[in-house]
Amino acid sequence: MKTISHEPSKLRAEIDKYWSEERREKAIPKPLPEPPQTIVGDDTEAPWLDQIPVVTPPNISAKDRLKSEKFTRSQLADPVTTPEVYPYRCNGKLFFCWQGKDWVGSAGSIYLDVLLTAAHNIYDEGEWSDMFLYYPAYPDLINPGLKRKSWGWSRAAIFTAWKNSTNFAFDYAMLLTDSSMKEVGSQGYITNLPPQDRIWTAYGYPSAAPYPGNQMFQTAGNYVSGNTIITMQNNDMTKGSSGGNWITQHKGKNYVNGVQSTRGSKATYANSPYLDNMDFEDLVKCVTKGNCE
Repeated sequence: MKTISHEPSKLRAEIDKYWSEERREKAIPKPLPEPPQTIVGDDTEAPWLDQIPVVTPPNISAKDRLKSEKFTRSQLADPVTTPEVYPYRCNGKLFFCWQGKDWVGSAGSIYLDVLLTAAHNIYDEGEWSDMFLYYPAYPDLINPGLKRKSWGWSRAAIFTAWKNSTNFAFDYAMLLTDSSMKEVGSQGYITNLPPQDRIWTAYGYPSAAPYPGNQMFQTAGNYVSGNTIITMQNNDMTKGSSGGNWITQHKGKNYVNGVQSTRGSKATYANSPYLDNMDFEDLVKCVTKGNCE
């Protein structure tokens, strides 16, 4: 599969200076796009798959509740309580500039020098993003100087099928970091894995209600449908989770096997491109060596 790369226009020192704490706090969470073709799963015998839990608080009268209509939408994902611990710390927030505004999404380390994220974080609506700065385990990974640890970038890579056609089967991208993330670590990944009957745990930083956007969340869900675009259920993580990695087990070990890409056909569904090995390795070569074809 043809790939294409993009390189920084600013020095790392300029990027660090740009991304002040105030800018990071005000960065806009990148939305998960709606795919052009709806992906429908067969949930006729499991109606809870397309329903969002609703909580009515205790110690309130029915009259007061009906008067206020204060229902609380329950989140399906749970906060990661120890994001600084491996392998959770292999996931983090990705800050970037796009169309003249500051944005934030999610990403994860698949090598000690390569991040996996959504392609729409890197290139969208005919324009490259820039000024990438990655914070693993945000906001909890602190170096001895009491400063949050971050990594810059030296190259981004996407598929031309995404750039030219917005093909959501290729809505994943890679970033080569400007130095090794050895102190953080990386997650292994697995490709060419049949998705049927599979369970994934998705990680990310959802930022729209009911999620706060200031901490890492995780949610586990089953395969619903799809061959080139895979749908999992029990995943209602909102904007800001774009690019978060999906983890699955194979022979007792955890591997990255997907990317938070688009919203599914239901509020509790999310999609990832299927990770084909030949395509995936073409992107690895493009981002690490600049061998893009």
